[in-house]
Amino acid sequence: MTANVVSDCPDSDYRISLSLRRSWRLLALVGVTFVLRVVFLDAQSLWRDEVDALNFATAPWSEVWGNFLRPGWNGPLYFLLLRGWVALTGRTAFALRFFSLLWGVLAIPLMYALGRRHLDARTARWAAVLAAFSPYLIWYSAEVKMYSWVPFLILLAFYALDRACVTPRWGWWALTVAGLSLAVYSHILATLSIPVAVLWFCLHPRRHPRAWVGALAALAALTLPYLPLLAWQFPMVLADRGVTGFPALTFGQMAGSLLVGWSAGVPAMGGAVASWGSALLGVWGAWTLIRRRRWRTAAALGAWIFAPLGLIWWVSLRGPLFTDRYLIWAAPAFYLLLGAGLAGLRGRWVRQGALVALILIAGANLSAQLLHPYKPQFREAAASLRLRRLPEDLLLFQIPYNRIMLDYYSPTPLEPWADAPYTNFRDAEGRYTVTFEAVDAQLRALTQGYQRVWLVYSEATLWDERELVKAWLDIHGRLLYEQQFLMVSLACYELP
Repeated sequence: MTANVVSDCPDSDYRISLSLRRSWRLLALVGVTFVLRVVFLDAQSLWRDEVDALNFATAPWSEVWGNFLRPGWNGPLYFLLLRGWVALTGRTAFALRFFSLLWGVLAIPLMYALGRRHLDARTARWAAVLAAFSPYLIWYSAEVKMYSWVPFLILLAFYALDRACVTPRWGWWALTVAGLSLAVYSHILATLSIPVAVLWFCLHPRRHPRAWVGALAALAALTLPYLPLLAWQFPMVLADRGVTGFPALTFGQMAGSLLVGWSAGVPAMGGAVASWGSALLGVWGAWTLIRRRRWRTAAALGAWIFAPLGLIWWVSLRGPLFTDRYLIWAAPAFYLLLGAGLAGLRGRWVRQGALVALILIAGANLSAQLLHPYKPQFREAAASLRLRRLPEDLLLFQIPYNRIMLDYYSPTPLEPWADAPYTNFRDAEGRYTVTFEAVDAQLRALTQGYQRVWLVYSEATLWDERELVKAWLDIHGRLLYEQQFLMVSLACYELP
């Protein structure tokens, strides 16, 4: 057991000067983390998931509370907290995203503290630097969703679990239960963090002999708040879900998606180099820990990544449910392994060169995230529409979500507007049941009395795979104006 003890883990054996120097370094890193995230808050237009989050959070109180027991509903606690945040700060994109920024920033010192206890201060510091510059974590710290809040909660729970294993006080066990329970009610798949926590407890290298008592009590306490969710989640896991809207991926493809995202972010510039380099460095970090007789720590970090990935792969066999952001809370283990890999490299210049290379790749992707649009440009489309649309022009939305998005960015009401016909109905043999003649009749009724019609076009295949609506307008109207934005287009037609 003594071989696994980390020399700088106890909190009381630091010299004051060394503690102050490390504190200033950590504070400086937190400052850099904040700056790197705050500049991205308004870089991209809100997309439909973010506007949905705002609408869910500001729904009537009966709906907000009812979502805690509604089968299939994801993230009721997050939307409740977001409601309070909106009441304090308002509904601007900057204010909404600042809520995510807070948790994204606070997660960095938490990850450092956890890494220092399980590894050492230098390794934890390098891991925190990589996480601070991570394009992936920065992206989701600027999105109105729970993808920075949930990692913060799980890091807090794992830190409390680590403290409870060494000093089994009930306060640490209570914080562990609270963190995991809040995470579960903030995202469905945060449930997968519970078996990871069990593995962490079993693998802990310095576990107190009496820690089992608190662990069993904590595990029992975790089941109580989870029972309302389990009532509908367990049947969902066993059911054949058919078409879910998620791509069907193999285990290797899921792992590759996480690796590219965590190493190169959403733009994935240099993704092959970054993912291969990060994978090798992570493996080297695990080997370094094993070589230093810290195999329990290496196994715990590996379990943090691969246990939830394996479980979601298994669940997806009955219907795909995987997208990389659902497992963002496992990313800290990845950066801790990279930090261990850097610590295991021989030679100061080699370590610094590897660190600089990783940060340069991150910088290139951060530049792309800042300067190039990746989300649908409804903000820009709304601005263009305000300049060119006449008050009596009809807005025709290809899918209803387009109206919700445009309404957020429009300071005045959108009336008059209408939803275009849904044409994707099929029979049992897969043949379309909506004809062009039926579309013609519906559109004639919708556009009657209007001289000009604006078609707001985005994700049209979800509503009209054959583009019958656009074809009808091309036949019966004269195109006056058309403008293309990323994933959104505007077209103005004059009708006879």
